[in-house]
Amino acid sequence: MNELELSGRVKKINIAAWTLAFFVIVVGVIMLVTTGAKVFVLFIILGVLTVVNVIFYDRAVLKPKLAKIRADREAAESANAAEADAQVTDRRQQAADGKQERTI
Repeated sequence: MNELELSGRVKKINIAAWTLAFFVIVVGVIMLVTTGAKVFVLFIILGVLTVVNVIFYDRAVLKPKLAKIRADREAAESANAAEADAQVTDRRQQAADGKQERTI
């Protein structure tokens, strides 16, 4: 069975968000150290908020969505398996009925 995971598009977006956050934090630290202007603390804060947003989105949106898809897939597979078992039972019953008719 193939394992569910994030699609390629979602992975790229996630990587882009992490890259952006890292870039903003690094630029903020470098500019704060080189210029001494306190306004670059805002860059660091925005970078950290971006990281928090990515983590929150992964846990609050993506993981429940994947869990729901996984549960739906497992329910469909178990329903298919139950249907196949019922068909096998029906065939066995029909075969047994056919044997009883022949002996009579």
